[in-house]
Amino acid sequence: MSREVKSFSRPETRRLFFALWPPAELSRELYQLAGNALRGGTGRRVLPENIHLTLAFLGSVDASFRECAEQAAAAIRATCFTLMLEKMGNWSKSGILWVGPNQTPSPLLQLVQDLNAGLAGCGYEAEQRPYAAHLTLARKARPHGDIHFMESRVWEVNRFHLARSHTHADGARYEILRSWPLNSPAA
Repeated sequence: MSREVKSFSRPETRRLFFALWPPAELSRELYQLAGNALRGGTGRRVLPENIHLTLAFLGSVDASFRECAEQAAAAIRATCFTLMLEKMGNWSKSGILWVGPNQTPSPLLQLVQDLNAGLAGCGYEAEQRPYAAHLTLARKARPHGDIHFMESRVWEVNRFHLARSHTHADGARYEILRSWPLNSPAA
């Protein structure tokens, strides 16, 4: 008696997230800043083209979830804003060297809230911890000396992106799949 083996294929999934991507010049400056902070210490710098500020990490999702997420993003009517990168820190437990604002601007918080609200309709469960706006500059970081002082950098944010994470043996690479413009502030 032969047994028929049924093959069930899983739907293809992709690791996706929404993020802000700094201009290339700012990314290069931040890459240099990380190198200076790690001088005499240890860590693996994030490549300039991978430096970003995560708005919402979706995880491994299928095509239907992606479609729903894109519809939620398209419905957002957030405004452009200025992000001041004023401080550097190191989360020693996770080994993350980061830069971020002293205070998260309200338009950024609103963008994150609007995105989370729209994604909830797709079945997304938002992070429960308070949102901590930061850009990761290095992983497994053990900087040498005081890294908390830095010259401020100004970033005019005018769009947000859906990106895919590709995992490789030498680290992740990110691919921007789609972008949405932010609206000019009302005069």
